[in-house]
Amino acid sequence: MVDLALVFPYFNDDQSFFKFPPLGLGYIAAHVRQHGYSVDLVDCTFLTWEEAVAKVRRLRPRVLGVYSMLSMRAATLRFAQEFRDECELLVAGGPQPTVAPQKFLNDFDFVGIGESEHTVLEILDALNDRQDYSQVHGLAYRNNSTRTTLNRGGTVTLQLADPITFTRPRERITDLDSLPFPARDLYDHESYQRYYRHHYGATMTQMMCSRGCPFACDFCSRPIFGNYYRHRTATNIIDEIEEIRKYGYERVWFSDDIFPISKKLVVDVCDEIVRRGVDIEWGCLCRADLLNEELASKMRKAGCFQVFFGLESGNNDVLKIMNKGITIDQSRRAVSACAEAGIKVGAFFILGYPGETVRTMLDTIRFASSLPLDYFSFTVPYPIPGTKLYEKVMHRMVADEWVKPAGATVDQKLIWASDFSEKKLRFGIRKARIQATMRRRLGGAYPLLGKPVELATDLIFRSL
Repeated sequence: MVDLALVFPYFNDDQSFFKFPPLGLGYIAAHVRQHGYSVDLVDCTFLTWEEAVAKVRRLRPRVLGVYSMLSMRAATLRFAQEFRDECELLVAGGPQPTVAPQKFLNDFDFVGIGESEHTVLEILDALNDRQDYSQVHGLAYRNNSTRTTLNRGGTVTLQLADPITFTRPRERITDLDSLPFPARDLYDHESYQRYYRHHYGATMTQMMCSRGCPFACDFCSRPIFGNYYRHRTATNIIDEIEEIRKYGYERVWFSDDIFPISKKLVVDVCDEIVRRGVDIEWGCLCRADLLNEELASKMRKAGCFQVFFGLESGNNDVLKIMNKGITIDQSRRAVSACAEAGIKVGAFFILGYPGETVRTMLDTIRFASSLPLDYFSFTVPYPIPGTKLYEKVMHRMVADEWVKPAGATVDQKLIWASDFSEKKLRFGIRKARIQATMRRRLGGAYPLLGKPVELATDLIFRSL
């Protein structure tokens, strides 16, 4: 029996660009273990449902904590239903429970709201000491239910208050260096390293240097870390990189919302990597207005091999609608700065945003296919509750959340009544990919051989 089992209910049924072990659960595991509790982690990425359930059952946890984000809710609830009578407490956490706890509280005893390292520790303390859970900050729990369970000390009855009670908000963790590194010994390194060697020729895992993002993009949800930006020290960051290297990883992905928010931090990290002679390659997410030629060059010398930008649109008016705070000129300069420094560049775009026209979408398709990108992704707008985008289209929602149909090969699906059909948007996404491929392969011959295809598909796109 363990005090706590943490479940990451992501089943490997799609073609995600990155697959990483659950960093947040690793932080929680390390924190509670530091305080004397036994903990294990069930990462479902390379497991079947039956294997995951069997592993949890072998652990016999007193408390079962399940992480959830977009498209994971069904699996999250299924775990709660499976272990309802086998655990003393069921706790849900992560982005979706934080945003919509009511969707989880029919099946879970508690939802952890926001950063949960201290919250989960205090839940375990309260369970151990038979204390009042209402004193635990950052919790939501539902009224109208009385639950009786058995533990080592006998029968425990929990009476939950009416109808959903929120305890005092959990304070943000300001000193990130005070947290122990994630409990990487609980991760399935063999499976992740095999995956990355097969697909990318080098092993890679993730880590985080900061929390929070001060920007306010229309479509972005930041329920866990919010807009309060904090970062670790460069020394602490490189100490963790050196630990990661001991596990055999050749690359690290900085999974911060935006790594270069603090230019000083980036410079300090680069300098410390070079000073210690750490043999590591790394990549990150960035904003177009935060990176120039000088910084890109420094990053490359310190091992940066890949940067992804959220460029979103190739039309300045749409960028203003999105509240991105960047321009297409800044986007082009940032992509060029990385390419010239020898850093591979990826970018994300959204097609069919509220307020768009056929002309603005064609601007984005042309812009994306004209940039020196090694990778780009197009998606349709996804309105997440709590975002400005959701507020704009909430009266047009046709589904609560997106769920990928079984066996589907195309995952672009609208959950709101857009001005444009899914057929049109999917065609636009395919068109962008084809144009980008033709530009790369044809080079200088594109105006002669590729432009006619571009113009012809423009006409088709307009007519759909």
